[in-house]
Amino acid sequence: MALNWDDLRVFLAVAREGSLSAAARRLKVTQPTAGRRLRALEDSLSARLFDRLPQGFVPTPAGASLLPLAEEMERSAEAVERRQASIADRVKGTVRVSIGEVMAQFLTARLPELRARLPEIEIEISVSHLLANLSRREADLVIRECLPESPGLIARRLGEIGFAVYGSRDYVAGSPAARGEARYRDCVWAGFDEEHNYFPGQRWLLERLGDKALSVRVNDAMVLHEAVRSGVGLGVLACFAADADPDLIRLTPTIPGVTSVQHLIVHRDLRRVLGVRAVMDALVALFEREAVDLAGGAPVGDVRRTA
Repeated sequence: MALNWDDLRVFLAVAREGSLSAAARRLKVTQPTAGRRLRALEDSLSARLFDRLPQGFVPTPAGASLLPLAEEMERSAEAVERRQASIADRVKGTVRVSIGEVMAQFLTARLPELRARLPEIEIEISVSHLLANLSRREADLVIRECLPESPGLIARRLGEIGFAVYGSRDYVAGSPAARGEARYRDCVWAGFDEEHNYFPGQRWLLERLGDKALSVRVNDAMVLHEAVRSGVGLGVLACFAADADPDLIRLTPTIPGVTSVQHLIVHRDLRRVLGVRAVMDALVALFEREAVDLAGGAPVGDVRRTA
């Protein structure tokens, strides 16, 4: 009997997750459906693939021997899925872009321009701290600071993001210390929680605050921007977003050494797909044009010049 790839996908998910319920959630099917497919695979192979133990599903010797073969089939299926899009001879379809929240601020503000340039492309933006798995088509393109280690991925440097200290108009007007070095001692500060101390500018800020605690802690850069904008206190923000916000005042020059270098990452099987290639070219051109502002170049207007 010919094996059904959907049955093998369930087998792989159960082997990785250790339970039918978790495998069903991962595959976005019902638990009874996952159970039926697993039983169908065991029947077709005339072998029991898992021991149902209290701690979960554990592969039997037959299951263990099938696992590397199923993983190889999975890799082949993923390769076919990635390459099938390259058959198309028109720039059309959906391109999924995975991006962090700071760059999401940059990209979403320029979506009308991208749509005008690529009218037949549907752009999906997924905002996440986690690196999407390009081999499994969780995304077509990734914009991230970290460089990929997985084989088959290609990265191109897009540009460097600069950061500075900002406060709202009202907060700065009511806090004279905000315009000088006493700001670190006398002002209220907003920043990231401990889990996100690796975010740009956070360690730099904590060093200057010393024993002084952050009064507001968040886990999202866009939330931090809104908190500072609301007047809760000062914060370190990406210059391209904060300089464009008329409610914010830049209080320092671009902070030396506090940068975020962004890369455009694509799987080598997708870089020649016409739609993906078109979005890549548009993103590269966009970042090149905006390079000065992204790096924290001269802000627009006197109200946003450094103190």
